[in-house]
Amino acid sequence: MKTLLSNSIPQQLYRPEQVRENESKAAELAGVSMWQLMQRAGKAVFECLQNEFPAPLKVAVLCGSGNNGGDGYILASHALQSGYEVRLFASRAPSTEDAERAEQEWITAGGVSEALPDWQDSEPDVVIDALLGTGLEDNVRGEIKDCIETLNEARLAVIAVDLPSGLHGDTGRVLGCAVEARHTVTMVALKRGLFTGQAGDYVGNLEFADLGILREFRTLTNYSAWRLESGQLWQAFAPRPWNSHKGMFGHVLIIGGEQGMTGAVQLAGLAALRSGAGKVSVICAPGQQSMAAGVPELMLRGLNVDDPQAEQLMLQADVIAIGPGLGQNDWGRSWWHKVKDSEKPLVVDADALNLLAESPFQRDDWVLTPHPGEAARLLAASVSDNEENRWATAAALQEQYGGVVVLKGAGSIVHGHDFVAVNTSGNPGLASAGMGDVLTGIIGALLAPLYVQSANICQGPAELVAQAVLVHGAAADSAAQQQPRGLIASDVISTIRIWVNPQHA
Repeated sequence: MKTLLSNSIPQQLYRPEQVRENESKAAELAGVSMWQLMQRAGKAVFECLQNEFPAPLKVAVLCGSGNNGGDGYILASHALQSGYEVRLFASRAPSTEDAERAEQEWITAGGVSEALPDWQDSEPDVVIDALLGTGLEDNVRGEIKDCIETLNEARLAVIAVDLPSGLHGDTGRVLGCAVEARHTVTMVALKRGLFTGQAGDYVGNLEFADLGILREFRTLTNYSAWRLESGQLWQAFAPRPWNSHKGMFGHVLIIGGEQGMTGAVQLAGLAALRSGAGKVSVICAPGQQSMAAGVPELMLRGLNVDDPQAEQLMLQADVIAIGPGLGQNDWGRSWWHKVKDSEKPLVVDADALNLLAESPFQRDDWVLTPHPGEAARLLAASVSDNEENRWATAAALQEQYGGVVVLKGAGSIVHGHDFVAVNTSGNPGLASAGMGDVLTGIIGALLAPLYVQSANICQGPAELVAQAVLVHGAAADSAAQQQPRGLIASDVISTIRIWVNPQHA
C-alpha cells in the first residue's frame, strides 16, 4: 500500500465505530447536514476519478444500499455531467433517506440503476466500489461476493469509497473476500484497519477527505492510535553537540550468537552502531567470536554466564538486547535466566521470547518484539486467531507482559502503556532472515541514550521504540528502491544513517 502523504493527512487513527457514532454530531457542530456530508463525500471520490482517470472513459459505479452507496450515486451524477460514460449497478434499493435522495438526483441527471450482476456487460475502464461500508462484520456473501470475486479477476482499475468492500475497517482483515482497489478515498477520519493486517494488498493508494468536519470530530472522541510514516523522522533527531563523546549515546550490550547463528548478533550489533549507539558490545557463545568478527567496531566476547567479565559488561551497559541467535540450548537458557532478572532495561527478541513464553512474567522496562508466531506462543494462542485482530493481540501482549510491545508484521504495531501506533513504512522485502535482528539493534541504540544520566531526552520509551520501527521501515524502503525481492538485512543496515540524520539529508 502506498499512502499519499500531504499536510492534510492526519496522524490520528480511529476505530470505525467512533466515526459512525460521531460523524453526525461533528457535522452538526460544523453546521453541515448529513445530506451535505454525502454530497461532499461523493464529490471527493469524483475528484479522485477526475485526477487519476480523466474523461472520457467508461465508468461502472457499484452501489450498495447504505450511505456508502449513496456516495456512489452522487459521484455517478458528477461523472455523467462531466463527460464520462457512466453506468450504475445497485445491489439493492437505497435503505436510507439520504441514499434515496442521492439515487433520485442520479435519475434526474438522466441515469438508470441496473442490477448488480450485469456490471460486467458495461466493459468499464474504471470501477467505483461503493458497495459496503464500515459496518460490515460478517463474511461477504451472495451476489456482492460474486461481484467482488469477478471484479478482482478482471484486474480493472478500482476506486474504493471509504474502504474496499469486504475489508474490516478496524482490524484490516478480509471478510471472506475484498475488493483489490487501486485507490481508496477514506472519509471524515482515518480508520485504523487501513494500515495493518491484510489491508496493504487491498487499499492501494490512500487518499483522505475530512469533508470539512475533522476539527469538530476530534473534539468528540479520542484517537485510537497514531499513524507512523517516514516523514515524521525529519524532525525526530536533533543535531548532536559539537563536543559529543560516545558515552553520551549509550552502551548497548547484545547477547546471542549460539553456534551457527552468530550472524544474528553481528547484524544487530552493526545496526545499533549505524543507528548511533556510542558503544556496542556483543556476548556470543564461547568459541564463536571469530565467526562474528566481521565488524571491527563491535567488541566481541565469547562468554558463559559465570565468567567475571559477563557481570562487568552487564553493569557497564545502558541497555541489554537479548535473543538474536540465542538458541534454546543450555548456553542460551542460562543467559536468559541471568538477564531476565537484571535491573537493566531490556530488548527481548527471537529465542529469548520463546524462553519467556515458557515461564511468562511482567516487567515495565523492557521491549518485546514478537513476530506473529512468537506472539502466538507468548499468548498460548494460534497465529490465525491473533492475526484476525492485531490491535487486540498487541494490547493483550502489553497487558500480560508490560513494557512496550512491537507486534511485527504488515503494519507493525507499537503498544506501550498509554501509547499505540501503527507503522506505515517498510515493504515486503522485510520478509527475509535477519530483519528482526536489525530492528533489535536499532531499538537498542535509540533507547540507550534515555538511560545515560547526562542525556536530555524528552521522549518516553514507547515513542523512541516507535521511531526505531520507523527508521527500520524507512531504511528498508531506501534500500529496496521499489525492488523488494532480494532485499537482505545488510542492505537495510547500509541505509539506516539516512534516517537517523534526516535534518542533514
